Amino acid sequence: MRRGIILGLSLSIGLFAAAFVRSEPAILAVENQYIKVFINNSPEETGRLAVDVTGGDPGRSDDNGKPLIYGHPKPWTSFTTLRIDGRDYVFGRSTTKRSGTGLPGGEITDGPKADQNQLIMTCRYGQVSVTQTLDITRSPSTGSWDTARIRYLIQNRGGTATEIGLRALLDTMLGTNDGTPFRIGDREVNYEYSCDSATMPDFWQAFDSLNHPAVIAQGTLKGGEVTTPDRIIFTNWGKAADQPWDFPIKPGTEFLRLGEDELDSAVVMYWNPRRIEPGGQLTVTIDYGLGGITFAPGKTYLGITAPAELNFSNDRQDRGTIVLYLENRGEAKAKNVRIALNLPQGLKLVSGSSRVSLEELLPGLTKQLSWEVQPDGSYQGKANFGIGVSGEGLENNQVTRSLQIVGPPQFHGELTSTAIKVVNNRWDPYPSMLTFHYRNSGATVATGVRAVLNGNNLVEPAEGEVAEKFLDDLAPGASAVVSWRIVPLRGGVTGRIQATLTGNGAAPLSVTADLAIPALSSKVVMVASAPFMQGRPASLDVYCYNLKDAIRFVTDLTYDPAQLRLVYLSRGRFLVEDGKLSAWTGGTIDHSSGRARGIGGTRTGLFDGGAEVLFSLHFMVIGKGAGTIGFDNFKMYNSHGEEVILDQAPFQYRIEEGKL
Repeated sequence: MRRGIILGLSLSIGLFAAAFVRSEPAILAVENQYIKVFINNSPEETGRLAVDVTGGDPGRSDDNGKPLIYGHPKPWTSFTTLRIDGRDYVFGRSTTKRSGTGLPGGEITDGPKADQNQLIMTCRYGQVSVTQTLDITRSPSTGSWDTARIRYLIQNRGGTATEIGLRALLDTMLGTNDGTPFRIGDREVNYEYSCDSATMPDFWQAFDSLNHPAVIAQGTLKGGEVTTPDRIIFTNWGKAADQPWDFPIKPGTEFLRLGEDELDSAVVMYWNPRRIEPGGQLTVTIDYGLGGITFAPGKTYLGITAPAELNFSNDRQDRGTIVLYLENRGEAKAKNVRIALNLPQGLKLVSGSSRVSLEELLPGLTKQLSWEVQPDGSYQGKANFGIGVSGEGLENNQVTRSLQIVGPPQFHGELTSTAIKVVNNRWDPYPSMLTFHYRNSGATVATGVRAVLNGNNLVEPAEGEVAEKFLDDLAPGASAVVSWRIVPLRGGVTGRIQATLTGNGAAPLSVTADLAIPALSSKVVMVASAPFMQGRPASLDVYCYNLKDAIRFVTDLTYDPAQLRLVYLSRGRFLVEDGKLSAWTGGTIDHSSGRARGIGGTRTGLFDGGAEVLFSLHFMVIGKGAGTIGFDNFKMYNSHGEEVILDQAPFQYRIEEGKL
């Protein structure tokens, strides 16, 4: 009844290339030149899935049209169990057949339907919504779009927490072979076998014959976007089909279908129940597709498999497993068998020995060996590795295979700044612009990209601007621009400002730009609010410009008592901090001599700014003619008690005639 194999598991979302949707009365399918994924669209067992080979391996034709997961004339033997708060349900509609009999199904709220090269169906189980999405993704071993992806999005739409687990039963079948052994690491498994996440290999494969495999299947359990199951069981289909969740296993028992005498293998994967809060969700995706093996025929028959690519970055190096299948097809027992793994530049061995010896290898026996390798960062690109086998009574042979070593994102960039000038004793432009042009010349997408400005005490981000910016992902070969609005912190200096670009796995890039900030003169001036008119009040604001680290001032004032009468003085905003008044003294006014002595104020915090009013003078104009109002011994001090040198100039006025 059933059958199939090629699997991989991941928690992810993806689309596939050159695929199209096919609709028939009982099934919905999506397929490309490699495989077909299809689901049951009939009133019973709705939503159950199967996988067939279409064109399969481009290098051979004998796998064309073969099943990977049994499903003819329509899928029913593979099913998914949902354990919700301790009770078991089947995804989709229930069945009366031997494949989850008695399990209640869900309420179908959407689909099955084909949408953008995906097959989608949603079921409701009380407050829990489960969406199954099927599409095609890239195989980690062949590098082709020949792997089915089965994704479950489980959402808690209720107001209380719930506990949800998932079990996926895949009724594997390789062509016409329903009892093919599984190849797991360095062992051949043709009996019941179970392992948990701590002892799982990176992947397993299945094929019926090393010499002439009908279909090669692979299940990826670790690496990339794969989410490792909590547990996996290789068993006979009948035992798993009769029990919705757990069932006893007997290690060493062959894959005879329970209650019958036919071989019938299956894979069962578990994601243990976990608590999902209201509004929370869990995503589980199973990738199931073709495996890739490179063969070297001969009396010493060799096959080698490995990932199609391995990635390395500054903070992480992928690990990959190389598996050798070795079969003695000679007539005599081989002795002192020597196996040599030869790695190229860019790969290093992290598990296993590159030289392995076997005392003997019997005719017709297939031996498996495995090694774990990872990039060492010294090379990226296509890398060829090989395994040679020799021994007494054994024909020498070797097999080679290539993989792509993919390096991290690599950043390059240039930082430019707008030239700053002085116009009317102001920096112009203000704020100015700092622009960072950057690109990714690496082989992988840069994610988690972040740019940080370091003004090196020359500049700072303008109001409303931030130094740290989180940027979009950057594809290989792509360029982008980020900019900052900046303001000078001080003038009369030349220096370098810096921007640093970081991303996941990429070496940080720091670039600099030279910046000259012209000096601004610090000064104190008096500004009239209106012309002086005889017989009318007149006010002057005493402004300070371009102060740095200012905290205290003192001064005397002189004026012509025949023309002006100083009525009073008031503090300016220089002496208002966070809505609170700073220390201020209006001094002593001597009307007869035209002098105000001891004017001053002290802040609690430092002042840096372009323009601010220190204090204001309020006169009554009593005379005629022209005159001056001047500072006498004006002093401004910084926080260290040092005098701040200021340009000073008297205020000159001419009194316009008016009525007294």
